Amino acid sequence: MTYENTALSLNPNGKTLLPYEIALRETGFEVISVSAPLDARFEIEMGRCGIFLTSYLTPAPVYRDLASLFRRSCTDGQIIFFIDHPDDNVPDADILVSDRDEPRSVVERIRSKQQMKAG
Repeated sequence: MTYENTALSLNPNGKTLLPYEIALRETGFEVISVSAPLDARFEIEMGRCGIFLTSYLTPAPVYRDLASLFRRSCTDGQIIFFIDHPDDNVPDADILVSDRDEPRSVVERIRSKQQMKAG
């Protein structure tokens, strides 16, 4: 079974990524929203992930650990990282998002990358 249309959102405060979660749901994605890294780890280990969405609220060492696990467990998945400031020390991610990005445009970028991988 493929989970390319499943997004795992590690949203510690429940607010920062909410507009992106809503946009994903409205465009046909299943969104699993968790607030704790341990829950994110569980979902990744279960393999129910096509997209891993997180933000600057996730501590860098935790992010690196989860991103590494995601890359190993979900080899065709995409990591979307929401940055606080454009000049932040940006982690390795497939798509970087800031508050200037409209949620729907982020979904379009995700779909475009999916099509490139499939095609």
